[in-house]
Amino acid sequence: MIKEAYCSFEVAKLLKEKGFDEVCHAMYNRNKYLIPTNFPRVTKSEKREFVLDVPTHQMALAWLREVHHIFIEISTSIDLNGKYHFSYTILDKECKYVKLGCTNFNWKYEDAIEAALEYVLTNLI
Repeated sequence: MIKEAYCSFEVAKLLKEKGFDEVCHAMYNRNKYLIPTNFPRVTKSEKREFVLDVPTHQMALAWLREVHHIFIEISTSIDLNGKYHFSYTILDKECKYVKLGCTNFNWKYEDAIEAALEYVLTNLI
């Protein structure tokens, strides 16, 4: 089953600070535990514990494109052992390179997105 890739607590917090205010289907509670808001067993008292909306990676990437005209590209390469490696490129509204993220051989696809989002939110907005 394919699972949604949600932003980390840190990236979700940065997004909120930078003005992200879209409807999300998950939230972090005070313990930084991710809970879907449509989860049937969430009680009213648990809902009060929610402290932060959390978007999916795709929502965050779309918001950056539509609101700030910043584009993030994830690149994939494969080594001689058949192992995949991911890196990121950040482009501004004129599609000029702003930042190339170094390939980390331990990254997964989602890790590259998280690193790019954190860089943009910390340094460009």
